[in-house]
Amino acid sequence: TWTDDMKESLSKQWLNPFLVIDYKNAIVGIYRNSKQCERENEFGFSSMAIRNCLNKKTKTHKGFRFERISIEEYKKFIGEE
Repeated sequence: TWTDDMKESLSKQWLNPFLVIDYKNAIVGIYRNSKQCERENEFGFSSMAIRNCLNKKTKTHKGFRFERISIEEYKKFIGEE
């Protein structure tokens, strides 16, 4: 079986960064992938629903929008350059 540490280490390898935007168009989060967002946010997001938004199948999830950003933009946001 997979431990939480094993899941986390595998998740860190996948970099598909995106922004979480609320109804006021304010950025409420920046995540490296949908699994990290599912684990670390307080809104109870589903990684599958996030991916549906990022792939334009749905517009919002729980009232939030999700927009892809480049890896370079992600690194600027988190202060890693």
